[in-house]
Amino acid sequence: MIRMLIWVNIILISLKTFRNPFEAIKQTKKLLQLRNKFHNGYSLNKYVQIRSRFFYNYNAPGWPSKSFNKYVTHQLRNIAKGNENNSIHTLLFAITKKCGFKCEHCFEWDNLNKKEVLTRKNLMQIVHSFQDSGVSQIQLSGGEPLNRLDDIIFLLDHAYKGTDFWILTSGYNLTKDKALLLKQHGLTGITISVDHCEEQLHDQFRGVAGSFKRAFNAVEYARNAGLVVCFSICPTRKFISKENLYKYALLAKEAGVSFIQIMEPKATGHYANQPVTLHSNELKELEDFYEQLNFCNNNFNEYPIISYHGYYTRRIGCAGGGKDYLYVDTDGYIQSCPFCQSKLFSALDSNLQKNLSILKQTGCALPGVKNKKENYETV
Repeated sequence: MIRMLIWVNIILISLKTFRNPFEAIKQTKKLLQLRNKFHNGYSLNKYVQIRSRFFYNYNAPGWPSKSFNKYVTHQLRNIAKGNENNSIHTLLFAITKKCGFKCEHCFEWDNLNKKEVLTRKNLMQIVHSFQDSGVSQIQLSGGEPLNRLDDIIFLLDHAYKGTDFWILTSGYNLTKDKALLLKQHGLTGITISVDHCEEQLHDQFRGVAGSFKRAFNAVEYARNAGLVVCFSICPTRKFISKENLYKYALLAKEAGVSFIQIMEPKATGHYANQPVTLHSNELKELEDFYEQLNFCNNNFNEYPIISYHGYYTRRIGCAGGGKDYLYVDTDGYIQSCPFCQSKLFSALDSNLQKNLSILKQTGCALPGVKNKKENYETV
């Protein structure tokens, strides 16, 4: 029933967007085909219900909501107009350099604990600029974003309505009162980094003793406050095995987590020049795990939904570079994605919209690929 109602909502959005029933049906069919390609032909058979909203994808806002409608509108226009569609549905925004962790995989490693550049006014300007571009989801990262809790509350209070806000955190500094405060001010969800199913190995990966226990305390506080909770894992070559993956999934299920995000290790940041790229057999293990938990085995219907960016990228191409999302770093510079490590232009520039159009033509550049920075305009 929920699936049917969501698709009725999508058809109504399509009719409103294209104002022609034949064109609306045509583009809706294309959206369905894209979804099938996205899932490699499988059909997702589970949803997450958090109070009055339903979530089926970590990167999609919950339904029903204004943010969900904006997300669908973006997808429909992307299909119809391609690079001419200037909207973006997700902004990953690193709002602070401050962090007390020493995470093995950190892509902001070279910037950590330096002097802050972005003021509260800067943060708000960037958020408003991207909301004007149609953003339906903003993920606040860092560093450790909870180090700027007061500024996060300010952003939540003064942001335009119709955007889901998430925080990407270690969970170390989250308390019961902070979780309730964030929910009261409009936070949608919280993504907590848990990088191993063994406490000692997680703490070793994060570089801080006690981080595993703090992460699971944070899950309890967030769930009790009514926040959507996601685990994020960077599965290393040493971690990947069927035993570890399913043990991790069970751990997340028992904690009441709704989503698990898989982020493949990349040779950038703290991993620069290291042999961390996964081999084909390791990628197959991850992809089999993703398909089993999401689509192929009813025994996992009560387990978290898996979000796996590498799986999608290998089938429909990279969603970075402004196609669906982009990254704003701790200096306020736009990058195609967190791993490209190439500052393109400032998100504070007055001609942001024009520069975003140029970025959409360029796409997401891999490390070592030079972007034509001379094409971008600055204030």
